[in-house]
Amino acid sequence: MKKILYCQFLFIFTCITALAQVPENLPNFNGMFKMENNAPFSSDSLSNKGINALIFYDPGCGHCQELASEIGKSLDQFDKGTDFYFVAMQEKGQVDGMLNMFAKELIDKPNVHFLYDPEGKFILAFNPKNFPFTYIYAGDTKREIKHFNGEGKIKKLLPYLITKK
Repeated sequence: MKKILYCQFLFIFTCITALAQVPENLPNFNGMFKMENNAPFSSDSLSNKGINALIFYDPGCGHCQELASEIGKSLDQFDKGTDFYFVAMQEKGQVDGMLNMFAKELIDKPNVHFLYDPEGKFILAFNPKNFPFTYIYAGDTKREIKHFNGEGKIKKLLPYLITKK
């Protein structure tokens, strides 16, 4: 009987784990808004070229603040076609506070975008486990290049954010 229960548990755990995987292809999503003008934003709004990074973060998270700061200080190292989409469930005031304290270099950059996700659509689409969660993908194919759960260091992300020439 214990063997049967153990096997059932193992099967259910495996199924749940398989369903909660980070997607290999960029999933469709909607219900987000641009922070600067509250315009609707969906997966169709993302750049179709270069390398793109979706970063799910909390403005109060130390690792998230560190990553935003390091990205801001490293912007000149990225290809012109690299876009960053910072996604937060917190409102603009909290995001602005984080930017002004830790990542002023990101403000008003054409390849850096801040999105508001009031309903947690990002969580449903990408299954992040920790903050910050970074999903790096190719804009043209929408295929995942690499993802990181809880990584706050740009040096780990950098090799995946630069096009090999």
